[in-house]
Amino acid sequence: METPSFKIYKGLQRPLIFKIFKGKFIYWALGSIVTGVIAGGAASIMISSIAGAIVMVMVAVPLLFFTIHKQKSGLYAKTRESCIYMIPARYKPSKQRKQLS
Repeated sequence: METPSFKIYKGLQRPLIFKIFKGKFIYWALGSIVTGVIAGGAASIMISSIAGAIVMVMVAVPLLFFTIHKQKSGLYAKTRESCIYMIPARYKPSKQRKQLS
């Protein structure tokens, strides 16, 4: 008997996109909104509901702008060096050339 073969689902092969956020930055944006809601809720309990709404906007919006800024630098964390690295060559060609006949 032959063993059955199944096709393997490999995903979309590209990052997930929601509105303007891609990949892991979707979770960052969600965390920004949740943090704003929690901070606004705490401020509304302690001060007033209008102050809570203002705090929510003042916390969530800068965090969302920070997320957009980090997304522009790339999906993966990259170190950008401003210096020049000189890597020595390991292969040194011989001085003698072979003549083709």
